[in-house]
Amino acid sequence: MSIKINFLIKAIVVLILTSSPLLQSCSTSSSSEIVEVKYQCPMQCEEDKTYIEEGICPVCKMNLEKL
Repeated sequence: MSIKINFLIKAIVVLILTSSPLLQSCSTSSSSEIVEVKYQCPMQCEEDKTYIEEGICPVCKMNLEKL
C-alpha cells in the first residue's frame, strides 16, 4: 500500500514540475524566436519591394536574393 502512495506522490510531483509555466517559458524562450527572412530582386526592378519567400522576380525573371 505504501509503495502505491509513494509512487503516486512522485508522479504528482513530476507532473507539477513539468507543467510549471515558469519552467515552460525558460525552456521554450530560445526556440520561439522567429527570424524573418526577406528576399529582393538584385536589379531592384520593383524598387524596395521585398518578398517573404524565395522565388523569381516577376519583372526581370532573376532569382530573388536574401537580404
